Amino acid sequence: MTFVFAGIAQAQELKLDEVIEKHVNAIGKQEARGLIKNRLITGVNEFNSKLPVVTGGGKAIVVSDKDNFFFLLSLNSKEYPYEKIGYFKDKVSLPFVTAGARSPLGAFLADHSKLLDSGLFMGSMTARWILLDPTRYGGRMVLGGTRKIDGRKAYVIEFYPADGASSEFTLRLFIDAESFNHIRSEYRHDISPRQDTFGQLGRQAGAKLELIEDYSDFRTVEGITAPYSYKCKFGSSSQSGTFEYSWSIKVAGYFYNQNLAADFYTFDAK
Repeated sequence: MTFVFAGIAQAQELKLDEVIEKHVNAIGKQEARGLIKNRLITGVNEFNSKLPVVTGGGKAIVVSDKDNFFFLLSLNSKEYPYEKIGYFKDKVSLPFVTAGARSPLGAFLADHSKLLDSGLFMGSMTARWILLDPTRYGGRMVLGGTRKIDGRKAYVIEFYPADGASSEFTLRLFIDAESFNHIRSEYRHDISPRQDTFGQLGRQAGAKLELIEDYSDFRTVEGITAPYSYKCKFGSSSQSGTFEYSWSIKVAGYFYNQNLAADFYTFDAK
């Protein structure tokens, strides 16, 4: 009788540059990626808020190139008619959605503009995605081990912006360990309570803010693999209460190298 002993070797974990290289190649071959000058995404969106209860939905359009990002949702809600998020030639553009007020998403991005000027928001769906050119925006990345996302192993990339973001604010990107698709981004800001200041009574309460972007339903079209389902969840917790909001987009199609007008990237009336 012959006995066969099978040894199970622990697979060696990848290094940061290897994870990024595999992720970029999972998007598409270098030849295919190099042909893309801009990308336009169309689809439908849905918005939900628990407190207060608000729902809406309509069309979605996202347009980007290396230097610009244009995000527009029509929400068909009197309280929340649209969402406009832009980054146009080194400037953040976040118009008010009602008189003098931004949405919770717009307000968070206004306070954390690094998500826009470092090519983080909406991840690999845009041409500004930070991992397409990790050194372009400065800062530092480290591999923070692995974590399970919906039961799947994912590599965790921690990003530290060049301007020295507060230790209270963390930015993490998640790359699926099998497909190497970008499946999640997490941005957390834990605001510590602050001591009294002259003229104010009581401590200034702290708060916990969290923005999570999830990506799924990856498809390959014209040699480029991209998510066709996007969900963005924002939550805040403080003495004022707990609030939760979500925005989702079901992509109808990606369109590359569109002939855009010279003044396309603006929210100003044309």
